Amino acid sequence: MSAREDLNRWPSRLFVLVQGIILGLLLFTHLDFGWSVTRFFWLGTTCEWIGIVGILAAAFTLQRSLTAMPIPKENGKMARQGLYRYVRHPMYTSVLLFSLGIALYSGTLYKYLLVGSLLVLFYLKSSYEESFLSEKYPDYSNYAKVTPRFLPKLKWKT
Repeated sequence: MSAREDLNRWPSRLFVLVQGIILGLLLFTHLDFGWSVTRFFWLGTTCEWIGIVGILAAAFTLQRSLTAMPIPKENGKMARQGLYRYVRHPMYTSVLLFSLGIALYSGTLYKYLLVGSLLVLFYLKSSYEESFLSEKYPDYSNYAKVTPRFLPKLKWKT
């Protein structure tokens, strides 16, 4: 392991640790502190299922390149197929959609705040990750110019 890889390991682990804590709080706590909003049962359930399908589809596309760490695997390959045609980070988008589904289903402001925290974390983590992707894959910067980070571009036909 090079000195650079060792230096980059601790922020990567911190991102994964914080991500795990936020997801754990979303999944396993039932706090509302009296701050409840309207529950959207069916919309929440739908978001959860679409998120699960997106997570599985992104994982299937990445296969051996899949890692929770924001540093790409040494033997990994750059993905441009599947959901990666539409967004650069479909795994993060899918986890966010799943998490939003949990918040919509629960109707607690606390869970919405956790989803917002996860969005900020994923933005920071993806920015950190993209510096390594650009370094490892020479074509990544061109891909990033035409492919949005989290949400696909909507094309309207007129």
